[in-house]
Amino acid sequence: MKPSVNERLTVSPFLISILIHSMQLGVSYLSMAIKPIQWAGQDAWISVLLCGLSIHVVIWMIYGILNRNETDLIHAHLQIFGKWVGSILNFIFIVFFLLGSIYQLRLFIEIVQVWVFPDIRTWSLALILLLLVYYCVAGGFRIIVGISMISLVQHLLIFSLVFAMPFFQFNNLLPMLDHSTISILKAAKEMTFPYFGVEMLFFIYMFIKTPQKSQKWAHLANILTTMFYLIIILSLVLLFKPHQLSTEIWPELSSYKFVRFPFIEHIEFIGAASLIFAFFPVICLNLWASTRIMNIMFIVKRSTVLPIFLILVFLAVCLIPDHNSIEEVRTLLSKIGFYLIFTYIPFLYIVDMIRMKVRRVV
Repeated sequence: MKPSVNERLTVSPFLISILIHSMQLGVSYLSMAIKPIQWAGQDAWISVLLCGLSIHVVIWMIYGILNRNETDLIHAHLQIFGKWVGSILNFIFIVFFLLGSIYQLRLFIEIVQVWVFPDIRTWSLALILLLLVYYCVAGGFRIIVGISMISLVQHLLIFSLVFAMPFFQFNNLLPMLDHSTISILKAAKEMTFPYFGVEMLFFIYMFIKTPQKSQKWAHLANILTTMFYLIIILSLVLLFKPHQLSTEIWPELSSYKFVRFPFIEHIEFIGAASLIFAFFPVICLNLWASTRIMNIMFIVKRSTVLPIFLILVFLAVCLIPDHNSIEEVRTLLSKIGFYLIFTYIPFLYIVDMIRMKVRRVV
């Protein structure tokens, strides 16, 4: 029997574009350009396009798995691999989502500490933010969708680049196609981290009205993300030399220094504070998905699991002392995410396709 979701809890297919775009964005895009530009220089924009195309293939595979099984990944794991192996695979996603929540929250707090409030304590800001997260996640999936829609407000800041255009050095784009294929592919691999988030489709599938019709909106979300990242990469290449970016931690925030308004002295403060719109949907969806997995696997109330996960996230965030430790978490998360997205999903797609063909023959 296929699991079902109350129709009043479901959302329209077009809202998938907002959810996936919000999941992909996060806070990590602030430093995404450094390593790709170090590998591919002025040709890093090609890596952005290559990575965006590869994610379209992954989305196609995800919908292939979900449409064939007509359920989410939690139940699909149990159907394909059985109770024990399926439960272990579901648990891996819980760890991945919690680790992503820890990274996003700690990175946002560090940005606030560096750019806005240097004296603020990590634990105090983490406590306030996690209380807000609890309120949103406890409100249910539709509340998180609303938060994701509000998060689009941050895109208005991209128009500030218009005021930085007098500082653009278009010679920085030359010579084009000057790097080897290997360098461009390595830069594309470094670009995959900011694209993580499409895996959330596995868990929100059952909360979409006519989910089969939502695939085009998921692809649209990835197109929007690719365009957003392409604008960021190109603007940074035009503003900075590659050796200058090597000294920057968050070059996107540094680019705001080129913007001047007579009534705002430091627009980068606004840029840093606005990142709450970037990280909030990510951490809410991560915790929502984690509690849903626990609810289905162990038949425990989500209201019971959520505070436990929030306490774990809070303790982990407080135990990460500095930027180097945050980068270690990012490296670990990047490795896990890369294998989940580009190795496990294709493997699952092939296994499920063979399984369905065997069932038809039998």
